Amino acid sequence: MDEVKKTFDQIAGRYDSERRKLIPGFDEFYRVVVEMVPFDPQGSWRFLDLGAGTGLLTQFLRARFSEAEYALMDFSPEMLAQARARFAGQAGVQFLEADYATADWPGTFDGVFSSLSIHHLSDEVKQTLYRKVLGHLKPGGVFLNAEFVRAESSELQARYWQLWIESMKAAGLSEPEVGHALERTSIDILTPVEVQLEWLKEAGFAEVGCHYRRYLFAVFGGRRP
Repeated sequence: MDEVKKTFDQIAGRYDSERRKLIPGFDEFYRVVVEMVPFDPQGSWRFLDLGAGTGLLTQFLRARFSEAEYALMDFSPEMLAQARARFAGQAGVQFLEADYATADWPGTFDGVFSSLSIHHLSDEVKQTLYRKVLGHLKPGGVFLNAEFVRAESSELQARYWQLWIESMKAAGLSEPEVGHALERTSIDILTPVEVQLEWLKEAGFAEVGCHYRRYLFAVFGGRRP
């Protein structure tokens, strides 16, 4: 994980601008997370953003759930510095510099969210994390993960990979920028959605499902009964 932390410390300043070009269907990808939160937008909820980075996902959530309290956890100080700047002067936002896979979490939450982070964990740690998430959700709480995943076959993986490369070029990334994006995937441990949905069920989640999928990008999750 030291290599992951180093990578994100280095790219923190350009992270947001790159995301829109790196993720096909960027707005829908994040919007689906917000749409799948089954709570009153005016409620005083407590949300946790795992691997929050620059606070991009939290910004999407705050646009709808403005009265909620947010805890943003990330082990990269440079990424959290960007998040602090994004929410400077705003109440109800807490920043936690820690490795969410190993650190203690502050209490329980109505919603636990993550975007493009959990795929850096080994499959064993992913499964442990999903059980940890369930344990920190209040009854009826929701977990949603906007994630980079692996296809279900090598043939489909190759096709999705090529379509992803084409989408990055169409979005305006140069050949070197696309190359750098692909190089960063060397630290990724991608897992098919279907496998992760089974892990969520085994952990004890209900209402488990995949709510969005485009190539290698998916939004999935479940609720604590």
